[in-house]
Amino acid sequence: MDQEMEVWQQEFQELIQAEKPWDQWTLKLDRRLTPNLLQPYWKQHQQSVFARFQCSRCSRSWASAQVQVLFHMHWNKRTSMGQVKMRVFAQRCRKCSQPSFEIPEFTEENISRILNNLVSKILKECYGERFKSMEEIPTIKDCPLKGAHDSDNCEACLRGFCARRGLDLATQSRTSPSFFSTSSSEEISSSTPSPTRSSTTEDSVTGNTQMKKEEALHRPRMKKEEALHRPRANSNHQGQSIIQVSTLGEDLYSHIAQNLTHRNVVVCCCAIIVLILIVVVVVIAVKLTN
Repeated sequence: MDQEMEVWQQEFQELIQAEKPWDQWTLKLDRRLTPNLLQPYWKQHQQSVFARFQCSRCSRSWASAQVQVLFHMHWNKRTSMGQVKMRVFAQRCRKCSQPSFEIPEFTEENISRILNNLVSKILKECYGERFKSMEEIPTIKDCPLKGAHDSDNCEACLRGFCARRGLDLATQSRTSPSFFSTSSSEEISSSTPSPTRSSTTEDSVTGNTQMKKEEALHRPRMKKEEALHRPRANSNHQGQSIIQVSTLGEDLYSHIAQNLTHRNVVVCCCAIIVLILIVVVVVIAVKLTN
C-alpha cells in the first residue's frame, strides 16, 4: 500500500487542483484512523468499494465489494490549506489456520472513482458547494462475486466499523424464527376444537340458531306494541297541555276581573267626592249671594 500510495496522492492532486487550483491539499495514510472519532472541525467520508486480495501464506486470491475506505478531512479557510487522512481496512484468508490481514489491491480506474467521490465530499462539506449534483460513483467489479460477505475475516467488521455487518445481522434477525412466533402457533393449534367435541359444537350452533329465530319473531311484536303505546303517550301529553292552558286562562280571567272591580270602586269613590265638592261650592255660593 505504501508503494501504491503514490498513485493515490498523484490522482488526488489532479482532481482537487482541477476544482480548487489556489488551495493546497495533502493526502496521507493513517492506519490508526477510527470511524466517528474525529478531531474538532474535521469531517468524515467512508466508502464500500471493490478490491482484490492475495494471501501471503497460501497465495490464494479473492475479491470483495465490501472493502471499507475511510477518510478524515479538514480545511483551514484562513490559510487555504487542507489535509486528508486515509485508512483502508484489510481482510484475511479464510482457508489458512493463522492468516494475517492483507492489504487490498485497487485498479487505477477504481482509485480514480474513489477519489472523485472524496473530492465531491470535500466540495460539499468543506466549501459548502451543495448546489452541485454529487452522486457517488460506484467502483467497477471486474469479476462476478458469489456468497455473502465474510464478516469473520473482515477487519472493519471485527472492529465494528463495517456497514455491511449491520445489514447482515438485521437480515438474520428478520429471517430467523422467534420464540414468540412459535408460541403463538401453538396457541392457535390448541384452540382448534378436537373431533370428539364436534357434536357439542353442533349443538351449541343449533341452539344459537334457534335463539336467533325466536328473537327475530319477537322483534315485530315488540315494535307493534311500541307503536301502539306511542299515540297514547302523545294524547296524554296533549291532554295535560290542554288542562294546563285552561288553568292558565282561568287564572288570568280571575286576575283581570279582580283588577276591574278594584278600578270601579275607585271610580265611584272619586265621583262621590266630586259631587260633595260641587254641593259644598253651591252652598257657599248661595250664602254669599244672600
